[in-house]
Amino acid sequence: MRRQRPHCTCVVVQAYDCDEAAAKLRCKARFLRDQIKKLPHMKVGGSISFCECDLRAMQEMFTVEVPAEVRHLTVVAPPADDNPSADRLRALRPSRARNRHAG
Repeated sequence: MRRQRPHCTCVVVQAYDCDEAAAKLRCKARFLRDQIKKLPHMKVGGSISFCECDLRAMQEMFTVEVPAEVRHLTVVAPPADDNPSADRLRALRPSRARNRHAG
């Protein structure tokens, strides 16, 4: 039998069904079923299952990195202590309640 799963390094097989794999990946099980031909998986009989290595490979497949030319556009706000507008916001106090009784 030839090795068709070079990404798999599992010593002990932990087979997750679509629902369990989707929960671990935090996606919809329907997505896994719809994309099954593109995803690493095992199929025994009619049952589809995934091992930890399959989940790791899928996570790598769908990882999105921010391009370098866009990364520098990300603005990180300075801490509140260095931000004068934050000091002004902290100084605001609610107004006193109005006297609403009709006397």
